[in-house]
Amino acid sequence: MRKWKQRENFFLPQLGSGYYEERRGKLDSYVVSLLDQMKEQYEQWEASSPLSSAELIRFFGAIGRAAEVIGRNDIAAEAERILQGMSRQKERQWTAEEALAEMVPLLRRCYEAEETDSPIASPPQRGGTEADVLLCGNDPLFFAYLRGSLQTVPWRFITLPSLEQAAASMFRLNPDCIIVDIGEDHLETPSFLALLENTGRPCYIPVVIVSRDGRKAVHLKWYELGADDVIVKPAAAGELFIRVRRLVEKKRKIDELVLIDELTGVYNRKYLPRVYVRLRSDLERSGTPSCLALLDLDHFKQVNDRFGHLVGDAVLKKLAAFLLQHTRGMDTVVRFGGEEFVVWLAKTSTGEARRVLRRLQRQFASEEVEADGVRLSCTFSAGFVECDDPNEPLDHWLNLADKALYEAKRKGGNRVEEARRQTSHANGAQAEKQHRQADTQRWSVAIVDDDELARTVIADLVRKLAAEQEREVDIYEFGDGLSFLESPLCEHGRRFVVILDRVMPKMDGLEVLHRLRRRRMPHKVMMLTSRQDEREIAHALEKGVDEYVTKPFKWLELEARLRRLLKELEE
Repeated sequence: MRKWKQRENFFLPQLGSGYYEERRGKLDSYVVSLLDQMKEQYEQWEASSPLSSAELIRFFGAIGRAAEVIGRNDIAAEAERILQGMSRQKERQWTAEEALAEMVPLLRRCYEAEETDSPIASPPQRGGTEADVLLCGNDPLFFAYLRGSLQTVPWRFITLPSLEQAAASMFRLNPDCIIVDIGEDHLETPSFLALLENTGRPCYIPVVIVSRDGRKAVHLKWYELGADDVIVKPAAAGELFIRVRRLVEKKRKIDELVLIDELTGVYNRKYLPRVYVRLRSDLERSGTPSCLALLDLDHFKQVNDRFGHLVGDAVLKKLAAFLLQHTRGMDTVVRFGGEEFVVWLAKTSTGEARRVLRRLQRQFASEEVEADGVRLSCTFSAGFVECDDPNEPLDHWLNLADKALYEAKRKGGNRVEEARRQTSHANGAQAEKQHRQADTQRWSVAIVDDDELARTVIADLVRKLAAEQEREVDIYEFGDGLSFLESPLCEHGRRFVVILDRVMPKMDGLEVLHRLRRRRMPHKVMMLTSRQDEREIAHALEKGVDEYVTKPFKWLELEARLRRLLKELEE
């Protein structure tokens, strides 16, 4: 309370007879000061939650009084509305993030004060282009305001307070745009320069800088370093949405020009390294292999020689469209060159790949291609390989698949052949012995969460902790509890840290925890929960959970609790 009395004393001396005439011009600085105080209070809450309703009622009451002092009756009215809601929950305990969520209507009043009559301040309509947007920086209030104001658009937000973490995670997260909140102090820091450098490779990712610094010279410097746009705070979410959407659409057009094959409409071979980065990451994190298949149309030269290149082009288009139609959304079709295509089957074993490729082969052989007055059918041959070693480069798998394709052709075509990889018995036994020795020195962490971005960020945090202590780590990711329990990981006695989301499809976290404890599995379990009821947390503790963390994450808390569990693995 004392702080907010100081707040009022700060404003009162500035009110003179001409105040209301000049209020419009001074409004920004008053609101900025109000936002600073709200941010300071939130940072204190982060260190002291859970919070009582009485404490929040005092805070929002002080906000309302300060807003009245500066003539912002709209903010005061919003604070009063929040107070009325809280008065009905006097016994509730709040996390800092829950308190921040309550602030969002106030933040809207602050950030959109000058924009109420502008159409760009209006909340964006539902629908539009989907996008993954990375929020990076240390202004939780502004990011909370953005997330709250843009709930109707199909954007997924992930927030990383550290520039270093954002630069390191960029390739795995692969966002469509990065919004960086920085000040002049970060103008040329190594972490900021690394972030900008990474956005240019291997593909273009637009960067928008938001800052309170309105100096033109600083903005020019940011543009010179590689920023695509600079927005000065306070800024309305509506305007920011339009400017970011424009950049996302620009990125999509660039990707199409660079990565899409003009004739067939599927990806060209420049896209293959990006696919491999993603699938290799799946392999490293969850041990899930993929299969790369190289397809080649049989006797395609004869088609061109006999019927002409227009008919040949029609056959290529037909095969590309057929592959897109008959493969899954997670699979990738690439025109490798000429009449060769790559079909990369994600999360697919050798046996499944063989069945899929043979099915595709039979179905395509029954298709007819009609072009330039000609009707014909074609077949293709395929060689494939299971990509089960993340240490091998992309060319290694392409070479193996190519050799298998050659074998299919040599045997007459219209066949599917698997690449041969031989390992001697002696080498295999030695490798197994080394593996077992290394196994006892490694951390093992299973992340079970249906939110892919949450899994990605937690995995990066685990790798960071492992690197700090110079430890090897195996990270396994699962999108639901049932697939985790049915995995081979749960069939042996190796100790894991299991990071378990409370709410998931198929089987919730509490049920997974119950089954782990019933099997007497020696895992350390951390529960992730967004539930506000502390009885939910108490129930998890009764079930045997070792730690719990509430969503949205407080990163320092998550890191500290995870560090403790990893240490306990060694005891």
